Amino acid sequence: MESLSQLFYLHGIGYDYTKYTGEHIYFEHATRSAALQACGVEPTNSTQVAQLNVSLDAAKWLQLVPSCSLVNEQVPSLKIKIDHRLLNQTCSIEFKSIDVHPIDVPLHQLPCTGDYVFNGITYLELEVKLPQLPIGYHDVIVQSGAQQAQTQLWVTPSQSYQVSDKKCTGLSIQLYSLKNSAGFGIGDFADLLDLINHAAHCHLDYILLNPLHLLFSDEPERASPYSPNNRALLNPLYIAVGLSEDSHNNASLAQYISEHTFTETTSDYINYSQVTDFKYALFNLLYQQFKRGATKERLQQFELFRLQHQTTLATLSSEDFDFSCYLQWQAHLQLKQCQQLARQLGMSIGLINDLAVGCASDGSEYLSQQHLFTDSAYVGAPPDPWAEQGQNWGLPALNPIKMGENNFAFYRALIRANMEDVGGLRIDHVMAIRRLWWCFENQGQQDGCYVYYPFEHLLAILTIESHLNQCIVIGEDLGVVPPEVKTAMADKAIFSNSLFYFEKDQHDEFLPAGTFAAHCLLMIANHDVPPFFGWWQGHDLSIKRDYNLIDEAQYNANCKLRDIEKQRLLRLLEHSNHSGFTLDSGAKEIYAALTLSLAHSPARLFAIQLDDLDEQLLPVNIPGTDKEYPNWRRVLNNSGAEILTQHTELLNEINRIRTC
Repeated sequence: MESLSQLFYLHGIGYDYTKYTGEHIYFEHATRSAALQACGVEPTNSTQVAQLNVSLDAAKWLQLVPSCSLVNEQVPSLKIKIDHRLLNQTCSIEFKSIDVHPIDVPLHQLPCTGDYVFNGITYLELEVKLPQLPIGYHDVIVQSGAQQAQTQLWVTPSQSYQVSDKKCTGLSIQLYSLKNSAGFGIGDFADLLDLINHAAHCHLDYILLNPLHLLFSDEPERASPYSPNNRALLNPLYIAVGLSEDSHNNASLAQYISEHTFTETTSDYINYSQVTDFKYALFNLLYQQFKRGATKERLQQFELFRLQHQTTLATLSSEDFDFSCYLQWQAHLQLKQCQQLARQLGMSIGLINDLAVGCASDGSEYLSQQHLFTDSAYVGAPPDPWAEQGQNWGLPALNPIKMGENNFAFYRALIRANMEDVGGLRIDHVMAIRRLWWCFENQGQQDGCYVYYPFEHLLAILTIESHLNQCIVIGEDLGVVPPEVKTAMADKAIFSNSLFYFEKDQHDEFLPAGTFAAHCLLMIANHDVPPFFGWWQGHDLSIKRDYNLIDEAQYNANCKLRDIEKQRLLRLLEHSNHSGFTLDSGAKEIYAALTLSLAHSPARLFAIQLDDLDEQLLPVNIPGTDKEYPNWRRVLNNSGAEILTQHTELLNEINRIRTC
């Protein structure tokens, strides 16, 4: 039992946690065993358990250096491990990937920072000081006597990449929901370019996007960007046909569009099947034009793209690989064009991308990297007041031990892909770099527990990649967050994420603007809560009743609770010198007062939801629903230009407050 307990710890299988009620919960032995089984380990196999304990613990002391070594940029040093009987030898370090002089130092001169006894032999951890090194990953060869090993130095900055200290204001949007100027039924990069032009004119600093991940073209109605096919690839539906160079002088394309005019739906929701069929027909005509008439220079550009993105492109599962690579190239070119325009027009950040916490179990990301995932565990959330049985999001869980293969190549490529050509990255459910709630079956019953991940390494990747890509990092830390994650985010200058609806004091009163942290992204609403106009008017409750998500009695009870919440909001506005409002006041006036009140916050990032400026009533997503409500399909009533023009006065006042 002692050996198994050690393996639980070494494999990251949690022991306990604090429930939302404050109750301290200890995981059952059977639960922890089931989590280990999901990683392909049989807890009753004592030989396997013993071998894993050695490989995950003692074996690390038998290696001169690990496969990758974390190095502090400001005080660089390398930890080596050596048999204490070999202290008369010399340690040499040869730098392979950067131009730095080799190091030779007698072992007995090195400070000892730890020791370990195995089979009666004492092994020492010694520290070798290194010269100043650039941020990044650098291969070195370490030799001591007959021992030789290679390690990759991860030179890690003290903080993630930062922009100016000024308060930044921006928009949060769902890209697909923008009114499409081409009339093809879904917002695209051309619409984003237009929005950037107008946002920059309004002196906004950034546009926070929904995840742009690849979805399922063969199952287009699977529309959730948070349950994607592949997080390292872009959704081709965002390609603006007219922006592609292959649309120029393309007679076949022009003819197809004239003969098959897309009938844009008059509904409030996107018809993904119709949009996908139409746009992929156009994409094919773009590709045929490229194959027929691409210049040598463009062919070279395409090949260079394929070479630079070979790691992520290798995860594509497509019968026509070249066509899929072409679509990724076009999407990347247009995303880059959007970011370049944003910076040229003076936006201090530009675009902020969004990384989902996981991928679908039948998507190309999972299928191409299946050995890194568990056999039967899925990501979810522990019991809470809204889901007493917990939540299973149906996203396969990564095995924390397997993640380290090839120096965390999978996670590094994933982060790099999502930081490319943007000025910021929001990490959905950032707690995942520390721990995730696993859902699995245990003796025919649903079970779950927390499993811990290689926190230091994943955090190092985020901070290194943020500098290499000049990209700020935002951690979505809504919900129960381990204190060590909060501390690490602050130490690494990773922005936290505050959602006004959830920020309350011990008396359930909304927090005033001055109480929010400076290093955070403050939002009134996001994709998982009702837009403000829907919330103030109780339209979200009516929708739940209409879709039979709540019954009449629950609806009436929720309406009473909503009135209490609205009274709390009115008290907040009163204290913020926005008085004279009542429960009967219009949503537009209340929203403007709340926005101006929160603009005074010290939060360096303040996001205004385009949905709210558009006075949307319908939610983007109702958590806990799939087929019941048409999630991720609702479009805006007006174009981005029209929305911002209508709110010029409000945006000017926000800018005045934020720059004081």
